[in-house]
Amino acid sequence: MKADAKQKHGIPFGLHVPTRRMVVAREVANGRGCECVCSSCGARLKSRQGDIRIWHFAHDEETQCQNAPETAIHRMAKQLIVERAALFVPGQECSRQIHGKRRVWSETISVSLQTAGLQSLQDCFEEKSVSDSDGNGEYRRPDVLAMLDGLPLAIEIRNTHAVDFEKQEWLERLGHSVLEIAVADLVFLHPEEIVDALVLRLFQSADFSTWLVHAKEKDAQEALDRLEEQVRATHRSEEEALIARLEADEAGKKRKEEARKRFRDIENFKIGLGRCTIRLGRNEQRVSLKAYGYAPDPVFEGIKQLARKHNGRFNDRGRCWEFYRYAETESFFKQLGAELQQVCIERFCGVSQADIPPPQGKWLPEPVVEQPLPVYFQDESLQEAFDERAAILEFEAGIPRQEAEAKAREFVTVRLNRNNE
Repeated sequence: MKADAKQKHGIPFGLHVPTRRMVVAREVANGRGCECVCSSCGARLKSRQGDIRIWHFAHDEETQCQNAPETAIHRMAKQLIVERAALFVPGQECSRQIHGKRRVWSETISVSLQTAGLQSLQDCFEEKSVSDSDGNGEYRRPDVLAMLDGLPLAIEIRNTHAVDFEKQEWLERLGHSVLEIAVADLVFLHPEEIVDALVLRLFQSADFSTWLVHAKEKDAQEALDRLEEQVRATHRSEEEALIARLEADEAGKKRKEEARKRFRDIENFKIGLGRCTIRLGRNEQRVSLKAYGYAPDPVFEGIKQLARKHNGRFNDRGRCWEFYRYAETESFFKQLGAELQQVCIERFCGVSQADIPPPQGKWLPEPVVEQPLPVYFQDESLQEAFDERAAILEFEAGIPRQEAEAKAREFVTVRLNRNNE
């Protein structure tokens, strides 16, 4: 909308000097005989009641007054409230979100401060001063001052600017409710439409009204405190049961995690032998030995003999050999690693121990034929399950390696999700 759009309709209301009331053009005589002045600058107005343009007021002489339409609407709004001693106010409530211990339950409680609707006002005055009760001489002048339900109410008509926060805070400290009503948009209407629009938003609707402060808020907070105590008492037995269940679930998860830690390998190494990988791992309780993929018969037989030599126990479920040495697990892991390296070299490559160069400051020589496998899971047990599944799909089902890895990864992920559920 153009900047001068608000001026094309002229000034909607004039201050009638004999009655000191805001009036529309049809209520007074035409021209200078209207006996009206501008509510903004005080200059004389003339009523224009022609046959072409909508009836309105205009300054009788050229003036620098820029805010005459806004000021006229602002003052007419105040006049209508005072004359009718009523106002349509919006509803207002105080709400609070409360939670049980560890948030096992949540609820929103509310207390009503004000019911929406048309309310009668008592002791309604336009721009009456409010003095500071401390007697230090401070005062403020709301647009309209009235009593609502026995409590002081300051009504502010928002036109060119919002209510000053310092003024709002000052009135709140003195126990006043503060209600703001927006009217700035009405300046663009035809003068004859503005009165109807004001009546609508002042006495029939609260769409343009906002509570900045409500005097009952302190009482509402105390009511919320009492209501919160009642709600918490109602939830007490439920809360205790939920917390007990939650703690039990957490204890179960903690036990499972501790068990997983005990069986999770903290050290391992792999030897790649063509299309087969031999993996040796250890945790706090045992050493495990397992072959993935297709192990040549000599290698497989050598591993079996090595396992039986050290009294290994074959785990059918895990398809691996397990050795329990407790306090000697770490040293046994190193010993078995060295022996496994020797067996793999001899059985797979046909090289004797004498042909193996001595280790250079390492407890275990490098793998003979290193064939790194993809690592998709940080959890050793999950990665082990992936390796096993991929090997079965590749060597027993005849699926290409890349496709076998994709299917194995999907299989382990689905199983993991089910366990988490």
